Amino acid sequence: MDNYVIPLDVKVPYPIELTVEEILNRRTNEKLWSRAPNNFFIYRIAYLKELKKMIGSNFSMITLSSYISTSWSKESPEVKEAYKRLSDQVENRLKEIRQNNALLIIHEKYSSPLPPPTYSVTSNEPIFFYPYFGYYYYDNYNNCYYLF
Repeated sequence: MDNYVIPLDVKVPYPIELTVEEILNRRTNEKLWSRAPNNFFIYRIAYLKELKKMIGSNFSMITLSSYISTSWSKESPEVKEAYKRLSDQVENRLKEIRQNNALLIIHEKYSSPLPPPTYSVTSNEPIFFYPYFGYYYYDNYNNCYYLF
């Protein structure tokens, strides 16, 4: 894997050849709820893609990190701004995905909410017996349930 010499003349294409969908396709569904990669991380993806075209092999990120960082520092402000715009586009697309696929996330340590009280047909008072363990009382003042 690391038997190849890393070429120092890796030219990351400009204008950017990466697309928003290409960046998002690299993510798992769980990562769709994370922030978009910043401009440097997107540049890193482009660098690795170009290097793979040149060599056809993978390198460890430990080996490549300093090369990518050096290459990034040599890029012009307009190139960095283009990667920033792409990062913003990815974030906007992620927001769209999140809005269209809104999920209710419940933390494991919290129990499910208690059911609302049922009301008697003959009176407007709640029935405090539920087919669960124990009795529940709804406190209107504090807007909460108590388990007895």
